[in-house]
Amino acid sequence: MFSTPGSRLKGAIALSSQVDVRSVEGIKDFRVALAVYAEEALGALGSVSMEARRTVQWVQHDRRNYWVDQVKRRRERVAAARSEVARRRLMKTADSTPAISEQKEILRQAEAGLREAEAKIVLLRKWEPVLQQAVLEYQAGTRRISDLAGGGVPRALHLLTRLVDALEGYLRESPPSLAGTIAGAAFDAVAGSILAEEPEGEITPEPEPEPEPEPEPSEPS
Repeated sequence: MFSTPGSRLKGAIALSSQVDVRSVEGIKDFRVALAVYAEEALGALGSVSMEARRTVQWVQHDRRNYWVDQVKRRRERVAAARSEVARRRLMKTADSTPAISEQKEILRQAEAGLREAEAKIVLLRKWEPVLQQAVLEYQAGTRRISDLAGGGVPRALHLLTRLVDALEGYLRESPPSLAGTIAGAAFDAVAGSILAEEPEGEITPEPEPEPEPEPEPSEPS
């Protein structure tokens, strides 16, 4: 546990170039804004990632299954239309020629529908890997922001909270003539001492100091 900032710094820093105490309020406001930023950033990144997964799922499964099924159905329609055209032609005799224009139009539309479905399958096969690569590049590009919002910002908020507590403690113990002001050197010293104590990486609770062992008596020579 760190000692009271005022007692640690008392008599160690010469007060000069005073800064208005509202700077502490500014730190508090910045801490709130930083927390809001992290929450909104993580929320936005999560929404985009979820939408990207849905799009990949839609392309790889929903659209693929749909068009594979459509190719099957439309081939059956083409086969049925061709059979009907062939049947109408077989009905032709020397005395009568049945009209087949309607059957030919149905066949033409069926063949156009089949070509469309087959073209969709080709497009899916072409763009599926492109879409997957784009999603991977997006995830790689936003990983730093995600790590910052999910790890770096909480650590910064922890440090800012300690800084505010230390500065407010310093102000409480300042002489009455200096109440309401913080010297620039004092501000830097308080912030520097907190940053020096804070280890890099994950924040862990500070352990209670262990009592120093008593020195063992020296043996007589």
